[in-house]
Order: sequence, then structure tokens, then C-alpha cells
Amino acid sequence: MMRASLLLLPVLLSGCISLLPDPPPPPRVFSLDIGAVERASAPRIDATIGIANPDGERVILGADMIWRTGQEIAYVAGTQWSGRADDLLQSALIETMSRQGRFAGVTRSGEARTQFDVRWEVRDFEIDGNAMQARFAADVRIMASPGRRLIAQETITAFAPVSDRSASVAADALARAASEGSARIGMFAADSAAAELERRAAATD
Repeated sequence: MMRASLLLLPVLLSGCISLLPDPPPPPRVFSLDIGAVERASAPRIDATIGIANPDGERVILGADMIWRTGQEIAYVAGTQWSGRADDLLQSALIETMSRQGRFAGVTRSGEARTQFDVRWEVRDFEIDGNAMQARFAADVRIMASPGRRLIAQETITAFAPVSDRSASVAADALARAASEGSARIGMFAADSAAAELERRAAATD
């Protein structure tokens, strides 16, 4: 009788209901596409510029999309960027400035010798739930060699409307805000560099 009970035990266990919850579905992953970039009409600058990885709050520069309502910060559920936001924003700015065509070369800081550098701190990269808009803001500093001197600084902002609360709409709006912000940073950096080179040329005459 004991042997029969032991033989039945695996059969009974195989019919038990699992007490472990089903794993959650994998998050939806979105890329940060900058879209079309208008080539600048201003003259090309015979100089290279390096783009630093942006500083900023860890919560807005990670892989999660941020939805802010008043003072409350929340993640967009089940949604992630295809990488960390700081890396994606750096890549977006490099690609944008390369397409604008103002500089002879655009690279990541430290990868090559450059005459200018962009140092920036991202203050906003999130959905403003009260205003229903994507917000991008960055404090941008343009540095010049030799000595990595500060030659210009400005806060660059950009916004894009959010039509509803879906993840895909939020991702698209954030990408559009980042794209517009990157274009404005690129033009600011180029104008600042051009003014610096003109100042140097005038000083040597």
C-alpha cells in the first residue's frame, strides 16, 4: 500500500496548480529617431567639435520613459528606450550636427582632437502630464581649445504636443522634442564656434 502511494505521488503533483505568477510581458522598446535634419545654409566651419555624454538626473537619463504630473515622477509602464537616454541623446546630437554640415567633423568627446566641445546638462526629457507635451531642456556650454575655455552658454528648450496617453505617442513626442532640441544645440554650437574663429582672426590682423 505504501509503495502504491509513493507511485501515485508524482501523478498527483503533476496535476497541482502552480502558485507562481505568470511572468510579465516584455517591455515595448522604442528607438530615439531624430527624423529629417535640414542642412544648414551658413558657411562650413573648418574645425571639429566633440560632443560629451550629457549630465543630468539619473531618473531621466536611464532607459525608462518619464511621465511627470506636478511633482510626481512615474515611469511609462511596460515601455523602455532601446538604450540609456544619455547615450541615445548624445548619438542624436552627433548625428544631427553631422547632417547640418556646419563643422568639418563631429565626434564623441575624447575620440579625436577637437577645436571645440559641447558640454551639456539635460534638465528635462519627459512628458509633462499637466500640459500634455514632451519637454526637452538642456544647459549647453561651448568650450574652445586651447585650455577648454568657455566661449558661450545657453539653455536650449524644445516641446512637442502629446495627443493621448499611449506609450507610442509618448515615445514619438519625446523623439520629436529631442530632435528639435538637438537641431537648436547644433546651430548654437556652430554660431558660437564661428564667432570665436572670427574673433581670433581679427586679433591676429
